[in-house]
Amino acid sequence: MYDFQITVLLEARPDKQTLMLRYASLAVAALGLLACIWINPLLWALPAALVIFWWWRMWFHTNMEYEYLYFDGTIDIDKVIDKRKRKSIMSFHMNDVIQIAPVGDSLLESAHQNPKTKYMDLSSRKSNRRVYEIVLQEAGETTCIRFEPDDRFLDGISVKYGRKVKR
Repeated sequence: MYDFQITVLLEARPDKQTLMLRYASLAVAALGLLACIWINPLLWALPAALVIFWWWRMWFHTNMEYEYLYFDGTIDIDKVIDKRKRKSIMSFHMNDVIQIAPVGDSLLESAHQNPKTKYMDLSSRKSNRRVYEIVLQEAGETTCIRFEPDDRFLDGISVKYGRKVKR
């Protein structure tokens, strides 16, 4: 009766590790070029070319997007790298979800106080965004998933599972 599909595609800001690798690759590429120019062009040409290729891959091929898909009680979360490569992160049914609430809500405190809770940040990591958390319990393991749904996505979940969604 409520078979409809809602998709949210969200561009994510690079995490700290990726940013550090980008700037490290830039510094090493600059040093490789300087070594190629000043020391010995024949000896340093191949290493400089490899380092420049590494820099190019780090700066222009580490863009990431997250796609949240809701269809008939199932939420699929995928990672899209450079708008070319898709990797499925997880898929779960709403029966396994305990609560969906905004970050910092008092309903999430019991999951945050549990030391065995796993955390996943699948949001854009940009400021001034409405971020929600899904508290998921599968096979005795509790997982908190941070994500950024839009109003259509939350409305679609609320049609069938309204008690599990708090706005």
